[in-house]
Amino acid sequence: MPKRVKATEAPNVPAITCPELLGQLIKAKRTGMKLKLRDCAALCGVGVNTLSRLERGNPNTTLAAAFSVLQGLGIQLTVESDSSAEEWV
Repeated sequence: MPKRVKATEAPNVPAITCPELLGQLIKAKRTGMKLKLRDCAALCGVGVNTLSRLERGNPNTTLAAAFSVLQGLGIQLTVESDSSAEEWV
């Protein structure tokens, strides 16, 4: 009998501030969708090793790969406006 995908919890934080938290978020979404690593990688158009590195929070994964996975899983990044953002303009 094939292994079932066990859902993991998403990080309970107000913001994703490091690669490890992004990886936890991605893994929680994937497992919540009951997708195996290889199936999710195929869906997102990345390699299994790339997806695995993202989920482990490897900071050397490319931004392009991260966005492919986020898009494939339906995760949107949003910007919260604050007063310090105006300093960048």
